[in-house]
Amino acid sequence: MIINFKLDKFVVIGTGETGRSVIRYLEYKAANILHVLDTRKNPPQLANFEVIGGELDYSNINDANVIVISPGISIYHPILQEAIHNGKLVIGDIELFAREIISWNSKVIGITGSNGKTTTTALTGFLAQESGINTLVAGNIGKPVLDAWLEIVNCNIYPELIVLELSSFQLETTHSLCLNSATVLNISEDHLDRYRDLMEYAYIKSNIFNNSKVQVINQNDSLVMSMIRNNHRQIYFSEEFGDFKLVKSQNKLWLSINQDLFLSCDKLSVVGRHNYLNVLASLALLDGAGYDISLFKGLLSKFIGLEHRMQKVVEHNDVIYIEDSKGTNVGAVLAGVNGLDRPVHLILGGDGKGQDFLPLRNLVLQKCKSVAIIGQDAQLIAAVLEEIPNIQLFSSLQDAVIACIKKAVSGDAVVLSPACASWDMFKDYKHRAQVFIDTIYANIK
Repeated sequence: MIINFKLDKFVVIGTGETGRSVIRYLEYKAANILHVLDTRKNPPQLANFEVIGGELDYSNINDANVIVISPGISIYHPILQEAIHNGKLVIGDIELFAREIISWNSKVIGITGSNGKTTTTALTGFLAQESGINTLVAGNIGKPVLDAWLEIVNCNIYPELIVLELSSFQLETTHSLCLNSATVLNISEDHLDRYRDLMEYAYIKSNIFNNSKVQVINQNDSLVMSMIRNNHRQIYFSEEFGDFKLVKSQNKLWLSINQDLFLSCDKLSVVGRHNYLNVLASLALLDGAGYDISLFKGLLSKFIGLEHRMQKVVEHNDVIYIEDSKGTNVGAVLAGVNGLDRPVHLILGGDGKGQDFLPLRNLVLQKCKSVAIIGQDAQLIAAVLEEIPNIQLFSSLQDAVIACIKKAVSGDAVVLSPACASWDMFKDYKHRAQVFIDTIYANIK
């Protein structure tokens, strides 16, 4: 459906950061915004619009023919499904952005996956920018895409490369995004409070390949392998197979590209095999978009990773303290903790979002000297770790951290990688991270 900003009537649902950026974009387009809705009972009000809060009511969208929803609003909501059935266009900010950039002469890279997508997006953008390529990094990272679009249009300087991090929520409503290269890094259980099962979640993720010229495929992930499209070119990466892989040589682990040793992993500032795979994926995406990846080799050591993702807080008495508060699902914990070469005292727990915690059992048996569990789903996690020694529940993160500090000895690691969202106990994952860090510094001696 073609959008006519002069004739179409719009409803915006959601008044968070994305929703407000949509409103600014529609105002710039002089669009007719009938209503602004928010599912919160008492949403914050806006200067130019009355915000109608509470449960969605079809009467508020009946007269609109374009409904723009924020990522937090599921396209499977019955009211939105009725709207689609009645011929209304239900889209998100990424779809609006995709329709705008069709006329630009920019290369576009898209990145999604259960784990590692923000790191891979940031690294890809970093490598491009540091090598002198005019690059926009946006999407589920940093600035909303429509705010970025407005800035670019106003300054009339268009990027050579656009790197987009895309969540499954954003991909629900995106249909027109054309990508030079794209990847689904991996699939593990996440957002099962929104999707019926893992297969539906994976299907939504696979939408990123709908209009992509090159698929960057994780050869170790069977669900990602099932997304291969016959009419696309594929570049494969994995720990041991494919065009971009890890190779042991000269007593070192190397990044190997097309059978050639590219760079030894000890030259990288990020640590852990999961991060080495992110580096391989980033290089494969840039290769798929037509760049000479030898340009980026000298820049890889300068990328130090992202906050709240397996970041070293401090090393004290040969014990390393690592904060991974963005490890909000089981897959992230498996990837991060398995990449460490030390025994681990692990802190888990929070809002599990309907996940199956069973895969944590083998990780704990193989890698962990102790586990401290907190949060609303503590009992669910404890149940899958039943009969494993040194598992303990705590009422606060502070108590869990103090217990781990007391148990840790030289050569160990204390890791906050909760496998859960933070909302049950904290304002957000950053608040959780700060409590972890403050407790460490208050108690190490």
